[in-house]
Amino acid sequence: MKSLVTIIAAGLLAGSFAISADAGTKKSGMAEVKAQCQAQAKKKYSAIHFMKRRDYVKNCMNQRA
Repeated sequence: MKSLVTIIAAGLLAGSFAISADAGTKKSGMAEVKAQCQAQAKKKYSAIHFMKRRDYVKNCMNQRA
């Protein structure tokens, strides 16, 4: 009984590391996309139009997701 609990606990622990590693990779990918969208928004809208820039970045992120 103890060995079964130990095996299940080890499996859950290993699975949690695999899930967190995948999430870290996905976050860095989304950060790249956000940076690209922000660069495009900066080219398209001047500093005065900060709301248009923000909306452009949001729309760009939604299209690429």
